[in-house]
Amino acid sequence: MLRYEIADWMREEQARRQSLFTDLFSGRPVDHVPLEIRAADDEFTVRRHFFGKDGEWLRDSLRSVLLTWQMGCHTDAVPALCADVGCSVIANAFGSAYVFLGNENQTPSVKERLIRDLEEEIDGIRVPDLSEAEWISEGLRRMRQAAELGQGFTPQCGLDAAGGINVAADLMGVSELLVAMLTQPEALHRLLDLIQETYLELIGLETEACGGLEHMTTTDFFAGWAPMGWKGHCSDDISAMIAPDLYREFSLPYHARVYERYGCGGLHNCGPNPCRDAYMDGSLTPVYLDLNEIYSGGDLEALRSSVGGKGFLRWGSDMTDPEEIAASYERYMELLAPDLMLIPTYTFRRPEDGAALYDRLLPIAREYAKRMSFHPFCRG
Repeated sequence: MLRYEIADWMREEQARRQSLFTDLFSGRPVDHVPLEIRAADDEFTVRRHFFGKDGEWLRDSLRSVLLTWQMGCHTDAVPALCADVGCSVIANAFGSAYVFLGNENQTPSVKERLIRDLEEEIDGIRVPDLSEAEWISEGLRRMRQAAELGQGFTPQCGLDAAGGINVAADLMGVSELLVAMLTQPEALHRLLDLIQETYLELIGLETEACGGLEHMTTTDFFAGWAPMGWKGHCSDDISAMIAPDLYREFSLPYHARVYERYGCGGLHNCGPNPCRDAYMDGSLTPVYLDLNEIYSGGDLEALRSSVGGKGFLRWGSDMTDPEEIAASYERYMELLAPDLMLIPTYTFRRPEDGAALYDRLLPIAREYAKRMSFHPFCRG
């Protein structure tokens, strides 16, 4: 089994980072907006992660953790181990086979849709036996390995299971799902109920495999750490193509089941965000949105209106040029403060590049925090 040494300074530094995020989630003022900068293994591919010899995926994940620690105190990111077995694990548990395409870094999808006629077939669909599910079983095995390696110090992500209408799209097909929202809503709700029951059972198994919820970043495949009380995280990429009223009917109540059990944490949608006005409707809703700059960059001004004062953004970016990053981050501050905090995430191949960027952005992050209106908008 792989091992790594956890130095005292790492424990102190991780406590600082976790305290920073705990204050933020609690609505307490912070001295700077967190900067989640990581380093990643440049040899990693999704295909190797799936099919490399036993333990190779864990060595890849550990290398990224250790590279991030090489940045010393020049990041606010909490390094995490991630056992990735694809974003269609629940569809696979229901009976859909995986298919791997040619791109080495493309996650597998389902080979074909399982449900042909929802209204005719819904009576015969049952919650699957997760102990018999191929890729869920493999994912849980890997999570147990990661828990042993993490030694109660390094957290890990949940599986990329998605839940909700993302899984329904795998089982039915995206076009068929969208049509069913309008023509077969009752049958679709019955399917979503089965999916979410399965998803909640899976999260429970993941929590057990990790040795407790406190050893997970969130309940979802998201590397950004959240404190206890805010571990719930949902993914909903389908929300990028539906109207707010459909989100309120077919997404909101199913996400609420996760938030009710694990805390109101995050919601992922790469973007765009036509449902932004519905994201925060109700008491069991996220306190942050996990978005991607490429797809959500045009929504920031509208998000300031719909999310400002109710939550904040965790903002994934593929940018690598330090000066371009600094200029864009300063623009975000000017646009969003004092209403909406944006926490940026950047990943570099070389730790020294990430550390240098942190030092470049920290003065802006301090000014951003000074301009923010802090209040207890977060729901614990």
